[in-house]
Amino acid sequence: MARPTVVAWAACAVLTLAGSLTVGGVAAAKVRQEPRLTGAGAASSKVLTSPAGAPGEQTSLPEAVKAGAGGSITRADLDAFVASYGAALKGKNRAAFVGIADPKKPDLVKKQGQLYDNLQKIPFKSATYSVDAVDGGESTFAQGAQATVTVNFDHQISGVDKEPVEERYRWTVVRGATGLLVTDVGAPSQRRGYPAPWDSVPSLTVVTRTHVVVMADDTSSGFAKSHADALESDAEYDFAHWTGGSGTAPGFAVFLTSNRTLYQDIYDQGRDESVGVTVPMPAAPAPTPAAGTGSGTVNSASYPSSRIAVDTTHYKNVDPADADIVFKHEMTHAMIDPFEDVSGRSQQDHLWVVEGFAEWESQRMYSPTELLYDGASLHSYASKHGAPKALPTDAEVYSSNSDTSGSSYFYSHMAMRYMADKYGPEKVDQFVLYVYKHATGTMCVDDAMKNVLGTSTDQFTSGYAAWFRSSI
Repeated sequence: MARPTVVAWAACAVLTLAGSLTVGGVAAAKVRQEPRLTGAGAASSKVLTSPAGAPGEQTSLPEAVKAGAGGSITRADLDAFVASYGAALKGKNRAAFVGIADPKKPDLVKKQGQLYDNLQKIPFKSATYSVDAVDGGESTFAQGAQATVTVNFDHQISGVDKEPVEERYRWTVVRGATGLLVTDVGAPSQRRGYPAPWDSVPSLTVVTRTHVVVMADDTSSGFAKSHADALESDAEYDFAHWTGGSGTAPGFAVFLTSNRTLYQDIYDQGRDESVGVTVPMPAAPAPTPAAGTGSGTVNSASYPSSRIAVDTTHYKNVDPADADIVFKHEMTHAMIDPFEDVSGRSQQDHLWVVEGFAEWESQRMYSPTELLYDGASLHSYASKHGAPKALPTDAEVYSSNSDTSGSSYFYSHMAMRYMADKYGPEKVDQFVLYVYKHATGTMCVDDAMKNVLGTSTDQFTSGYAAWFRSSI
């Protein structure tokens, strides 16, 4: 199974309510984008852009070429050009927003118009554009004054994002007779949320509720409108059960489509085996403060928000309970993503905690006898696969073998059910919160077992196996 990022959360079979469609082997997944580290932590980040002056990328342009060589483009020119683009969006000036595109590129002009129309439908609390970096060297600018620019779109969706998050674009900018023009817009080397639904859909449907902003293409526009209230109920369900305290995401942005190619491309997550995915979004860089007021940088060791995408193909004509399970699962991931320490990597397997919690949360109201797995009762499935001998490893959860991954999700889910049965649902939340906050700790699971549950991992596993044999 391809892994689109350094750290990825794969998923397989989703449990469903008895009497409904069984979604065995279908995935509800969580993928990771690398965080943007600034300040003291920047040196250790493996995904930052190259430092200023490095070959192929720089943050300031060389001296302008002399007159007669095709004009010039300075960094100040680009900053002003990109700022005017953001001002056009904020000021609802469609002509100016679209006018950055070279009129000789009709497809680009059309896409800019579609982008403007889509963005106007999103309830942004803030939305700004800025130059992140400029690629190229002097030879580039001497050849007709052309620059390749990485542009940041820092935005915060009201009711969804705790703070601004970042999407990146790669613009090709030239100096024309009347000023700067964009001749191409594409994906930067580090996409960071590109392409978003507003970049990808000619006419985006947007439906808002208190805790959800639902976006859809024309294949799922009707589904979005008819299911918006159900998605709001799913969000309220997850929030109502959470006992881990403040700090969760305030709400969720959900994109719906039955266009498989579009689904796999959205947010550059590429989950070819999933039907639902949660993609954490990197925080936007903090503004540079005035001289003498501090560094203005924040070491973003967590994700302030996430985006959810769901392929609606499987859910348009089935019992609503099936769709609700997937949405609750993905919202669970997104709800607690802001707690996770992503500044490094743990040496201890803990994906069973992440996915098991989302599985349990999405179905905690059902007893084991009410659930199906791969078309069989949990008792039949458990009889086939046997009692767990150990907690699932990350490799098993990630496995490209659907049977291995599917059974790993099953055992992870049941481990959380055992934890809730023995220690109580509140302890489950505390346990998961501890693992998230200490996710880079060498022994994050062992420490959570000791500090939250008052046991050891070995004792927990032994008790879980005994409970499994007697309860499932």
